[in-house]
Amino acid sequence: MANKSFITLSQMETITENILNKVQYSLSWNGTPTAVPIDEIIEFQYNLDIVWEPIDHFSHGDLVMAAILPTQRKIILNDSCKELYDEKIGTLNFTMAHELGHWVLHVDDKLNKQTAFVFDEEQEIYYCRSFSKKPPEEFQADMFAGCLLMPQPILTPLINLLKDEYQQIKFPQLYNICDIFKVTITALKVRLHTLNLLYIDKNGTIYNSKEDYTGQLTLKI
Repeated sequence: MANKSFITLSQMETITENILNKVQYSLSWNGTPTAVPIDEIIEFQYNLDIVWEPIDHFSHGDLVMAAILPTQRKIILNDSCKELYDEKIGTLNFTMAHELGHWVLHVDDKLNKQTAFVFDEEQEIYYCRSFSKKPPEEFQADMFAGCLLMPQPILTPLINLLKDEYQQIKFPQLYNICDIFKVTITALKVRLHTLNLLYIDKNGTIYNSKEDYTGQLTLKI
């Protein structure tokens, strides 16, 4: 998979659902969704260690949230970000899923010239820096994390159920979904947009779809 320069949403859904099936996370809607055990998947399914260490010395002025040491099968979470992670479990879970995405999609091929990673050959460490313009591999890792943490076979019927119950979903319902899946509202918003389950405009108005949003714009014009 490392040589893939482009991965469609459908392909990514297949990759992540295969992972969830292997850990026996049910993808059958039963009305009671649960969070994906991302730390268990990393540690037990992929035999990767998760450790806390300071890694700001790799930053070169950019924020480094995490890193991967492929030869040591280790994901490092930046100890300097621990307060942020403690405050927002969703940020921690997404970061771990993002790093797992890099492992699954990219890290297995060191010969592939990667723009999402900076590789320190002396320490044999891949670390992700903040970018003003994200390389494709970063978008892929984000997509992987969203698909894995908020599985489409569970999220879609949940949203449809809420639409039937509330007619118009509001932010309190969205924050409840965040609590269920242990993700951030930003991650949930991106996932909902990607699946076109809801659309939230820049003013925070929630629409049932992108088509509803564009239709409202047309009416205003």
